[in-house]
Amino acid sequence: MVAELFQKTTLKSYFASIFISFLIIVFIHYCKNNGSLRIEFLPNIIIFWLLFSGIIFLIGFLENKNSVNTFRAIHLLSFPLIYLFFPHGKELVISKVLIAVIIIFSKYSYSRIFNENKSYLRLFDLSFLIVLLILYNKNFIFFLIIPITVIFYQKYRDLKHLISFLIPLIFLPLTLQIFNKVLFQNYNILSNYNYLINTWEIEENFYYSEIIWFIAIFTAILSSILFIPRRYQKIRYQGFIFMIFWLYISLIMGIFGLQKGEGEWFLSFIPVAYFSGIFIEKIKNIKIKNMSIYLLFFIGVISKLIQNNII
Repeated sequence: MVAELFQKTTLKSYFASIFISFLIIVFIHYCKNNGSLRIEFLPNIIIFWLLFSGIIFLIGFLENKNSVNTFRAIHLLSFPLIYLFFPHGKELVISKVLIAVIIIFSKYSYSRIFNENKSYLRLFDLSFLIVLLILYNKNFIFFLIIPITVIFYQKYRDLKHLISFLIPLIFLPLTLQIFNKVLFQNYNILSNYNYLINTWEIEENFYYSEIIWFIAIFTAILSSILFIPRRYQKIRYQGFIFMIFWLYISLIMGIFGLQKGEGEWFLSFIPVAYFSGIFIEKIKNIKIKNMSIYLLFFIGVISKLIQNNII
């Protein structure tokens, strides 16, 4: 049964996640290409699959490395499962993948602030990564709320932490501006965000797919409210708080169209999958949990077929 397989993080659960991810990526390509699969699609399918699986394993690796138990075995299932409900555009926007990687490393740095003696170094890392996001798109300034909240903790309310926060904020934009003027006089590397892999021949009914995604978002919001850890669970609590920030900021940027280029909902995928996984995990009865997982797979498959006019 699926639920039992993802109760603990094991080698078997990782391999199962890889296999499920591959099947779902192939199915998405089948739907997006008007119900056909051809050999020329294989390179793009492999690229998608490697990137998708890479994101999942990057999160798992960093969480285990940091001894922060916020990424559970169920998330190895929830990421590919929720991807069935995601409103896919026509292309894979490579820059959005890089943005996701930067935010994942930001979460890692944020969690380490509360788990290390040299917390000011991790605050520097966090500030540096968020400034990179802002340089790419000024609307990512919302993420500055995260390091600012750290400064307000009494434990970190000192000059050392304040300087660690401000140095990247002040000097990184200046350094990159000088770098661009010297080496890229007529080319701003940070503004070139349309690195696309043209993958699909048709575009799904985006209005319908967004409605489905809003339901997934609503479930994630409920999960973020109902299942927040207690404050005494310090490490888990802080990781959870970061994911709440990520979820709500992604919603603001998606609703008000503050993203650059294609894929306005891409930023919301990881937090929605994360909180949806927690929602599934909280179902204690194993039979009900299995039935819920199978039902979600069924709904996801049928909705994708309908969205793309295959049935």
